[in-house]
Amino acid sequence: MRAVMACIAEEGLEKATMRNVADRAGLSTGTIAYYFKSKKEMVDAALLEASHAYMEGWHAHKGNGPWSLDRLVEDFLAKDNTDAGFVLQMIEVGLHNSELRGTHQEMIDAGRSKIEESLRYGIAAGRIRPDIDPKLAAAMLHGVLIWWGSELMSNATSQDLARQVGRLAVRLLEVPPPINGKARRDDNVSEGAPTVQTMRALLLSDPKLPRRAADALAEAFERLYDAVAT
Repeated sequence: MRAVMACIAEEGLEKATMRNVADRAGLSTGTIAYYFKSKKEMVDAALLEASHAYMEGWHAHKGNGPWSLDRLVEDFLAKDNTDAGFVLQMIEVGLHNSELRGTHQEMIDAGRSKIEESLRYGIAAGRIRPDIDPKLAAAMLHGVLIWWGSELMSNATSQDLARQVGRLAVRLLEVPPPINGKARRDDNVSEGAPTVQTMRALLLSDPKLPRRAADALAEAFERLYDAVAT
């Protein structure tokens, strides 16, 4: 599976033939063919293993709720994370390759379900806002990671900005800290406004993002935030 991932990461999906993978793995083509009937079957197996291994490895050390989400943001949005890079590449391929569409959806579902599980853990521990829909919030956070991870891989943004956006998405889901020893009222909608404005300011200040794209992203984020909040 590592040979499949390395071949795709370095040479692209087209070059990930059973012969090239066998050479990388130090095996015969016949041995590879014994386990996989086709290239698609081989790639599907590598794709699912990479996705599940990454999320399981992260989730196994989830710690205290939101801390695990913070670590997911830091690790996933790192340029030297080859596993995350492979997952991102394959999600991108799956968007345009009908043969990989089913496996692509399995990867997305697996990632979202693990994030949702952590959010439910955080709600039970009193760290994540109880008024959010965990499934919807998981889809939002997963989307933030995939989008900004892809931007990072293509050098369309900086790692610092990508991580700031990821951290902000996590902060929006957390129970606000008390002010002067008193807890904030959950129904005070205006409390969230400065945070959303911070997101808009971050997007508009990114020199690599055209103004129209930054405005569109900011508007989309505000809508997602409103949907999660309600």
